[in-house]
Amino acid sequence: MGLTSREYAASAWGLLAAFTTIDYTVVDPANKWKILRVHWRYALWALWTSTGSMMLGLDYVAGGQLAALPAFQQQFGVLQADGSWLVPAKYLSAWASIGPACDIVAALIAAPFLEKYGRKPQILVASVISVVGVLLQQLATEWKMHLGGRAVNGAAIGIMFTISPLWIGETCRPELRGFFLCFFNTSIVIGQFAIVLISYASSHLEGKYQWQIPVIAMYIFPLFLLMFYYWFPESAYWYVREEKYDRARKSLRSMYGVDDETFYDIEMKRLEDDVRMSAAIQGDIGHRHKGLIDFSAELECFKGTNLKRTMTAIFAASGQQMIGATFVIGYASYFFDLINVQDYFLASSMLFVVMVLATCAVFPLVEVVGRRTLIVPSLFILCLLLLIIGIMGCIPNQETAGWVIVVSIFIWALVFQVSIGATGFVLASEVATMRLRATTQALVTVTNGIWGLIMQFTIPYMINPDAGHLGGKVGFIFLGTGLITAVVGFFLFPETKGISFEKLDELYAARVPPRKFRQAFLDNPTVTRIETGMATRDSKVTEVLEHGHNEKGVHGNNY
Repeated sequence: MGLTSREYAASAWGLLAAFTTIDYTVVDPANKWKILRVHWRYALWALWTSTGSMMLGLDYVAGGQLAALPAFQQQFGVLQADGSWLVPAKYLSAWASIGPACDIVAALIAAPFLEKYGRKPQILVASVISVVGVLLQQLATEWKMHLGGRAVNGAAIGIMFTISPLWIGETCRPELRGFFLCFFNTSIVIGQFAIVLISYASSHLEGKYQWQIPVIAMYIFPLFLLMFYYWFPESAYWYVREEKYDRARKSLRSMYGVDDETFYDIEMKRLEDDVRMSAAIQGDIGHRHKGLIDFSAELECFKGTNLKRTMTAIFAASGQQMIGATFVIGYASYFFDLINVQDYFLASSMLFVVMVLATCAVFPLVEVVGRRTLIVPSLFILCLLLLIIGIMGCIPNQETAGWVIVVSIFIWALVFQVSIGATGFVLASEVATMRLRATTQALVTVTNGIWGLIMQFTIPYMINPDAGHLGGKVGFIFLGTGLITAVVGFFLFPETKGISFEKLDELYAARVPPRKFRQAFLDNPTVTRIETGMATRDSKVTEVLEHGHNEKGVHGNNY
């Protein structure tokens, strides 16, 4: 006997429900695609927080794009004997380096406030500061005022650069940790791509709007942040750590928007266990900040096993600068112009199309292939490409060598984006212990800013005709710093794919070499099940919780 339409519909819905049913009590990477389909609202919030990364990407590339525009050269440059205009290297260097310098200061100042007042209020502060910075750049008529605008906007970017991966890393489900953290790099590339396209379009205009339109476009990001700020949910993890459980649950509802109280019970328990586990293994250094704001957490990041974790996070992010990202990405249009590439803006736009496609490919790769597997071999390939660029810079026939340099840069950009470009930020956010994640992320921002400052300050002197005029030989410089990153990465970068935060804490506490984490995990895997009581742990972690001590025997809290 056939099914009625009602019975058929009920059967279809039953099959759909069975297909999308997820056991949230088990952290199972196989569920990641099901979770992504159900939690699309969280994905939108993760993308929204990554607006700060777009601001960073746009700002890092803006200097090189503006310097390539004739109207900008006439406004801020110096008239040459042949009738052309040239922006002096000292101007380019100052503009490029002031942003990272202010990133550093802002990140250091923001870190304790992030711990004391939460993540959300700092987004409002950063948005307002950014509007002021962009306005100063727009109204600038001489190079020092433009410098001031870049400085102010750099401070805003430093705050948002810290918040973006922090919020995602501590709130998302473990199954999608790598996927959502890839938003960070993808957003940077989107910001870079946006300024390249806008500059390419405005290059066909005449007059001051040729360079002002790319500057005015920078308003989009702070305005977008302000537009949805009211509805943005504060980090539920931060609320739990502050023992504001009702607010944490309300934040989870705003984050996910699903009608499933059981899911929220499980997520609350997971966050509570993360907070307990972090305090039990790491001890307590007064992160509650009930008194005056202090910097004890920054010092704690460089003690014991935290030192290795901090250095790993720093190199995973700063390695991007050391391997040549600022040169290849930040000054692509200007460099192509200097080596006489025809239609250099179009070539630069094509370069960023390649990078956008490459970074999109990382979303599945980071969970399928893993972090270390993507990063470490690629670092040595990037070094080889930099060696080729350097050798081509020494060849007398620069017309032929120039094309080899361009092709090498395109291949470099592709390899970079599918490796450390995207996955470096994922690894940097994952290796920090939960209790010190905000502080570690701030330190990552600071060190990344320091390297950005160094690179942005020196690159104009390396490539500008009135200074070093190195051309392709600049590849040798980044080959040196890149090899340092590759060697350090081989020893310090662990494979974190599918490994819970609790298991990472245990592996570091047991002083397992990071390059052997994957094998150690496979030999003794942890299947985390979130129960109504304490989550299931490995015996070593359970012992820490029961006896309240870390690997040094320092007593912590009993739970």
